[in-house]
Amino acid sequence: WGDVRQGWDNPYEYMLTYAESTDGKDWTKPSIGTVNCNGSTDNNLVYAGHAAPAFKDPSAPPSERYKLVGMGKKNGRPHLFGAVSEDGKRFRTLEKPLLDNYASDTHTVVRFDPIKGKYVGYFRGKNHGRRALRTIAYAETDRFDSWPVPEVIVTPDLNDEPDTDIYTNSYTPWPGADAHLMFPAFYQRRLDDTEIHMMTSRDGLRWERPVRQPIIDTESSGLVGSVYAGSELLSLVPGEWALPISPRPTSHNAYQFPDGYPNKTDHGYVCLASWRQDGFTSLEAETEGFCSTIPFTFTGGRLEVNAWTRFGGGIRFELADASAETRFEVAPAIRGHTFEDSEPVSGDTVKHVVSWHGDSDISAWSGRPVRLRIQM
Repeated sequence: WGDVRQGWDNPYEYMLTYAESTDGKDWTKPSIGTVNCNGSTDNNLVYAGHAAPAFKDPSAPPSERYKLVGMGKKNGRPHLFGAVSEDGKRFRTLEKPLLDNYASDTHTVVRFDPIKGKYVGYFRGKNHGRRALRTIAYAETDRFDSWPVPEVIVTPDLNDEPDTDIYTNSYTPWPGADAHLMFPAFYQRRLDDTEIHMMTSRDGLRWERPVRQPIIDTESSGLVGSVYAGSELLSLVPGEWALPISPRPTSHNAYQFPDGYPNKTDHGYVCLASWRQDGFTSLEAETEGFCSTIPFTFTGGRLEVNAWTRFGGGIRFELADASAETRFEVAPAIRGHTFEDSEPVSGDTVKHVVSWHGDSDISAWSGRPVRLRIQM
């Protein structure tokens, strides 16, 4: 594994590089001096191979604190290899492959889950044949150096176009919540472009798309060709979350076209897409609106909302007893927790505690079926 290409047959020289920043915006690329490329080690290369981003392992000894997963070939077959590092710059490749005869060539995301006490990974689903569609697969293990074969957990569904691939996964824990996010790149083979969708999960295994529309597409963002998301949400501005994305000025397969790339020196860049904190989707009322949830149970003792209203606008809440609901009777509002009792939420707030006549304690209804009604 000392050679830059490492035997992997592809049109690019895939390598992992290192950069550092004090603010997440202005970056420097120091010379690491370990990987020989074109006869020189004066570069910022840290791993010569098709590698995923490194992660910091809080459970590991200092000599293996940083880890990454890379893909290469052994005996003519694709394998996933692991590498470890003390400082995140100088990696040592583990001799035994993590997965034999397995190809995951785009954005394998591996991390140590402190709740499970295991390593968890999101991989490309293993393709069976050249025309198989790309999917997202999952595996977990007690040992970083040994993994079971990942199982497919996310595929295009019946509402997607038949030529849709899920190209990358862009997994990230949901900051501050016991939940998970993915920003996968959906690839349209017919159009030869990609767009970024959002998926949510409570357990990291069962995933849903809260909206069918892409959260970042090439047309509305003024991009051309394709766009992919990185992993991990960043908070560089208070009350705002950002996701690294990589727009490309050309389509996915442009390098295979007769004319190749229009500009061979411009293959894309990395930038940040930002949202209001927890503001990926929202309910909106231009003038007046109303909605009701389905019956659900909650734990805890108060309701917090993330909201923004125009001057003079407000949002009220009503808690209803879903256990008293019948086929012909809607859930009755709980006394003292009606719209009339609700103190309006207004202004710009990320975590506003809802109250009714100054009382925000709703612990008495914890674990019982309720409906939440919202008036905007």
